[in-house]
Amino acid sequence: MHDPLPAPRFDRSKYERPNDAWVCGRLCEGQPCHLGPSPGGACRTRAECRPLLEVSPGESKGRWKCTRSKEAGGPCENGPDPVGGCGRPVVPCVPERSLRQQRGRVTAAVIALTVGGLLLLCTGPWRYRFISPGPVSVPHRSPGFSELTRRHFGPGGAAAPAADCAGCHPAAGGGLTRWVQAAANTRPGAFEWARMARTTPDQPTRMDERNCLTCHQQYDRHQPHVVQAHSCADCHREHRGDRMAAPSDDSCASCHNNEARLSEFAAAGVGGGDPLTFHPPGRAGLIAFVTPRSTPGRPPAFAHYWDGHPDFGLHRPGVVDSNTLRFNHEMHLGDTVKLRDAARGDSRNLACTDCHQADSTGAYFARIRFQQHCQTCHSLQFDPVNPEVKLPHGPPPLVRATVASLATLQTRYAELARSRGETDRARIDDFARTSSARVRQLLGTGEELVDLILFTGDPRRRMFAADHDQAGKRAHYAGCAYCHEVGRDSAGQAVVTPPKIPDRWLPGGRFHHAKHAQVDCLDCHGSVRRSSRTADINLPHQSGDAGLAGGIKTCTSCHKPRGAPANCATCHSFHLLKPL
Repeated sequence: MHDPLPAPRFDRSKYERPNDAWVCGRLCEGQPCHLGPSPGGACRTRAECRPLLEVSPGESKGRWKCTRSKEAGGPCENGPDPVGGCGRPVVPCVPERSLRQQRGRVTAAVIALTVGGLLLLCTGPWRYRFISPGPVSVPHRSPGFSELTRRHFGPGGAAAPAADCAGCHPAAGGGLTRWVQAAANTRPGAFEWARMARTTPDQPTRMDERNCLTCHQQYDRHQPHVVQAHSCADCHREHRGDRMAAPSDDSCASCHNNEARLSEFAAAGVGGGDPLTFHPPGRAGLIAFVTPRSTPGRPPAFAHYWDGHPDFGLHRPGVVDSNTLRFNHEMHLGDTVKLRDAARGDSRNLACTDCHQADSTGAYFARIRFQQHCQTCHSLQFDPVNPEVKLPHGPPPLVRATVASLATLQTRYAELARSRGETDRARIDDFARTSSARVRQLLGTGEELVDLILFTGDPRRRMFAADHDQAGKRAHYAGCAYCHEVGRDSAGQAVVTPPKIPDRWLPGGRFHHAKHAQVDCLDCHGSVRRSSRTADINLPHQSGDAGLAGGIKTCTSCHKPRGAPANCATCHSFHLLKPL
């Protein structure tokens, strides 16, 4: 390997060396010296050329020849002197520093001044005000947080602000030496590039371990078996104002838009175990609808919520509502059931809001209560002569205690007589005995009445035998088995399976009904109009409904770019509660 030769027309006298520390003082005149300055900045040119001695054959002395280049004017007229000196001596120039060296000197000066200024600012009493990139969020500058800071880390130093920086930066009060030590002992280290890019769940960063997790102990990172974890600060960005900025989608996409990484999760066993393990934390006593894990144990990769996000898990084939309560939305919202409208003086069809009413927060709906939502139509009366006498809505022992005990039944009729304005004690007692005897004569013994009440499932069945007094009359009460699953235990006693209506159908996603108040219920739950089974899941309606988008497309029709918010944090929470 050798250096390439210069081009034939290359002029060495005009070769510029911009990396040199010095340049010829005549460069600005367009006539720089041929040799250029020395490395120390001295001019090396004393004449326009260096004469060359030419000795012809047969001569002993020879003669000197001018070597001035054509660009400089060619050989001079007088030529060299007899001793070989150039006949045109040149006054030495004053070399100047090159632009590169001037920039380097300015840069070095700026660096020195910057370092000195930083040292001055970081060691003075105003250092906290100087190094802070902005105000922290309200929870992290409250008196309560300051107390936690002092409890865990001690005082933050005389110069520390009221809400100690040491709450998140334990080395803040230790000065510059402590800062350098903390930087050297951090995990991942300064040169652990792979660890910085990809932390693991079992090895959180030192900042997370010593700071965030000191207070936030109840939260687990994310789903079980993840092969990559993120530092708390990746999503929760402080020093942005009174509230932390909402987490961006980039951290989520690092896994959920990476097929290879999702396959690693599945290989680590993410599809096994209790499905509840994968659900975000819920309030105590809240009933959540639990969907089975997907096959092959991981969701598909997707870029954005509106672009490839999988449909809701409750819409997978075979997933049904397992509630044992028998209910028919199609019948209740049709023309079969009418509700008396006192304001208009007529009847109207039921509406969704007659039963589904917002809770105190407005985000979700309150639980359905029999006494509040059902009893108006499904009365628990069992005596057609005295319909005001009703059974309690509760477990079979309570029903049995009411109707199997003669004393309890007579007490009910005595209360009815008083409510009708009767005050004479003898007449009240006589009405209670007579009414109780009549019911027992028609329905048999107490246990027979209990079985009739509990196991009657057909509302068209007459509960009373027809006689001359009761002809054409029947109680409106159909029996517990009309709505509930009723069986018998090992002792032969009636057992009613308690209904289990979920409070949260999509526990992995947040939702706020009040924010969707401008949308009609049936725009999202339109399939209820043809839902005749409890097993049907109608939120949001499943795909295939005529004229409706179906599934998650119901949501993405609004939640998309230039529409309603559609980032991951809008619906999802990253954390799970740690098992107790």
